[in-house]
Amino acid sequence: MGAASVWFAVSYGLAILGYLAVNAFAGRLLDDTFGYFVIAITVSTMVGQLGLVGAHRGGLREASQLEPGDDAGLRTLRGDVRAVSLVTLPLTSVIAAMVTYALADGQDAGTRWAVTLGMGVLVMLGGQQKLLANYLRGFGHIRFASLLEGRSGGPLVAGFQASLIAGVYFFRPELGLTGALGATAVGYAVPVLLARRRVTQVWKHLGGRDHLFSDLRHTTTHNWRFASNQVGAYLNSTVELWLAGLVLSSAEVSSFGAALRLTVILGITATSLQVVFAPVVARLLGRDDRRLEALLRTGATLAAAGTALILIPMIVMPGPLLQWVYGSGFGTAAPLLLLLAIGNVANVLSGMCGTVLTMSRQEGLAATIQWVAVAIRLVAGLLAATAFGAVGLAVSAAVVTTAVGITLWAVTYRRTGLWTHLTLRPRLRLLRETAG
Repeated sequence: MGAASVWFAVSYGLAILGYLAVNAFAGRLLDDTFGYFVIAITVSTMVGQLGLVGAHRGGLREASQLEPGDDAGLRTLRGDVRAVSLVTLPLTSVIAAMVTYALADGQDAGTRWAVTLGMGVLVMLGGQQKLLANYLRGFGHIRFASLLEGRSGGPLVAGFQASLIAGVYFFRPELGLTGALGATAVGYAVPVLLARRRVTQVWKHLGGRDHLFSDLRHTTTHNWRFASNQVGAYLNSTVELWLAGLVLSSAEVSSFGAALRLTVILGITATSLQVVFAPVVARLLGRDDRRLEALLRTGATLAAAGTALILIPMIVMPGPLLQWVYGSGFGTAAPLLLLLAIGNVANVLSGMCGTVLTMSRQEGLAATIQWVAVAIRLVAGLLAATAFGAVGLAVSAAVVTTAVGITLWAVTYRRTGLWTHLTLRPRLRLLRETAG
């Protein structure tokens, strides 16, 4: 795990730079409509999670436990990828495109079709990126997987997206939101093609295939709890933004979206480390729990240290940070950034409790916690936004986020006997001694 962790640190830094570049160019290009760009991106990601039906996380778990020469297991994994790629992701992409077309009835024909196509491509390619990155990680292609993991699809995808959005900003700024969405969608293309080629090489020696309906039935029945947990977790990070779009003004939505988008960086370290640790958790759980707990708590400490480098500037100088990333008009979102950043502290301190639950085949319990939190967010967030505006919505989000982190941490210990929070005595040597 030592080499994987070092490579993770490098790819993590590149992912943050790419993510910041995407937001910097999009914020300057769109100004007051930036919030709706963020809403479109988050909606496409959530719909893509539905289209994946949990196969990406289930595939990661099963691929990491696969024994050498297990062609039957490989054939099952291939069938899951086939079902998602040919049925569920295309279906959700078409539905997303149709809904977008209906909602864009006030636009001219060219803009309407461009936004519709962009949304469909975003759902399809964004879903493929997540699916293939998890499979690569499970099969042991650590370095390439690291380039495809994290917000905005990791450093590889973020680099393409930032370059394309920059092109729109400098050469075709009149394209506005349509151009930004199109550039974001196209930015997935090359990394997804490269990843797909690498994944399919793993099973190219296999013979015939099962019926597509059998593959579809297997992936949905075996992975739907993963899908529920993933969608619930994602909604917990975005539902307040959608409430802002319903209740607040365009300028307030952009401010809230800018602050929320920036606080997402706080989770990149922990999220990326979770993917690095997930195969190890799946292998060691129930076999060497003492070693596993030490690894988990060491990982939580590393994640907290990396996050602190970003959290401190958000707390000390939120206004200048927002202006540096998005432009001078976004400095007024400083109180929102401060509140949302503080709300994410519990998630960082609690460690990889969610990963332990899902890798221990208790993803249904994790999903229940996430969906209860979503329901609370909807009610509390709507009331807070209506009564107190963007600041009230940020307070509501921070409180619920803290409660979810503490709940997952406590439930994980109760169900598995493993503590996942950070430690003041990390055992870094274990990272070198444990196979990633």
